[in-house]
Amino acid sequence: IEPRPWFALNRPIRDWQGKRVWIVGASTGIGAALARQLHAAGARLALSARHREKLTQLSAGWSDALCLPLDVTDPPALEQAGKRIVDAWDGIDLVVLNAGTYASVRAWELESQAARQTVETNLLGVINGVITVLPAMLAQGSGAIAIVGSVAGYRGLPNAIVYGATKSALINLSETLYLDLQPKGIDVFLISPGFV
Repeated sequence: IEPRPWFALNRPIRDWQGKRVWIVGASTGIGAALARQLHAAGARLALSARHREKLTQLSAGWSDALCLPLDVTDPPALEQAGKRIVDAWDGIDLVVLNAGTYASVRAWELESQAARQTVETNLLGVINGVITVLPAMLAQGSGAIAIVGSVAGYRGLPNAIVYGATKSALINLSETLYLDLQPKGIDVFLISPGFV
């Protein structure tokens, strides 16, 4: 693959038939809705989240789906799941890094352990996911990483002092990944939903 210029845009995915997609954070909300839509469009799905039962319920009747329960704060679990996906599918076309946590916190309510948990899940969990899929994507010279941030990452908002900071960090991470990976044939998408 010939490297694309640094100013090239991400390539849109228009045909999902047979695309190999790993959704991390698939058990509820945006992740579950995305899984349903991509399955209907013909994508091959690997689904990860902490709750095995919810993944099983979501994928009931989807004989080709891989259910891989894990916690994004556990790098060996992510690595093992990524290896299983690449072994099964001989590569990966898209990973959606959607796992996250939110706790309503004001400045005077800051507490170290809760803040650390949010940072480990929302920021380090995404970094762990990128580290997991990047070798396979670089080897195949293609792929896409979608990072689910939030509008809370663009400015400070009440009740989101730690959550918003992690989402701001994801914006910066996504922009930097794009600059590094776009010339190597790997697209990086930042998704910043509003409140759901």
